[in-house]
Amino acid sequence: RYVKLNTNESPFPPSPRVLDALSREAIAHLNLYPDPLAKTLRETIAQEYGVTPEQVFVSNGSDDVLGFAFMAYADQTRGVTIPEVSYGFYQVYAQRYQIHPTVVPLNADFTLPVEKFMEQNQLVAFANPNAPTSLAMPLRDVERSVASNPGGVVRVDEAYVDYGGETSIPLLARYPNLLIVRTYSKSRSLAGGRLGYALAAPALIDDLNRMKNTFNPYSVNSLTMVAGIEAMRDRAYFDACVASTCKQRAVSAAELRSLGFRVLDS
Repeated sequence: RYVKLNTNESPFPPSPRVLDALSREAIAHLNLYPDPLAKTLRETIAQEYGVTPEQVFVSNGSDDVLGFAFMAYADQTRGVTIPEVSYGFYQVYAQRYQIHPTVVPLNADFTLPVEKFMEQNQLVAFANPNAPTSLAMPLRDVERSVASNPGGVVRVDEAYVDYGGETSIPLLARYPNLLIVRTYSKSRSLAGGRLGYALAAPALIDDLNRMKNTFNPYSVNSLTMVAGIEAMRDRAYFDACVASTCKQRAVSAAELRSLGFRVLDS
């Protein structure tokens, strides 16, 4: 009856390969604990992005990755730098863990002022493309932020990068303080599966695993692992869904502009 837009769920069902893989045989193994190392899932993600499995962390949604990063890299004496307008959980986690945030206002055109995220030498967290503004920071500016913060981790949330913007993955080989966080909830059509992942240097991945294992080493369930593997492998379906969404985005923007609305270059 209603179309719910505020959480940006995919309008498409999961890949047919996901539906085929979630068989009676897979369900029959629910009496066993899932692989705490998520070996096959991490290998699949690593192969897709040209990194090693040791550079991949998986968890119960990207919110988990965010929470573990706050726990690992910030505290009452060492804060976090975040945009004033961005994903709401940045400020929620800062309050939860009693971390003093340095809150950076956006520019007048809603872009992120990269200079304010430089030379912080503490945890820096921003989304690229940003939400809800929909604008992306150029890769050169992301690199400026990462390069100028050798004493702090820079966490780049790429939940929407598949729909536009430049991924920071090429920077991983040069910057051990870069933490890229992604999700299966948007372009992979698995919001209900609760699966997020991070790409970083092995030392940062080890930090996140230490945080996760303190709470729950089995945080990703068996069926979600199976779904995540097949969703990542089905590149053709992924490409088709992303292309369809981008096509509709252009149509929607044109219609809104014709009605007199100002529409950012999403």
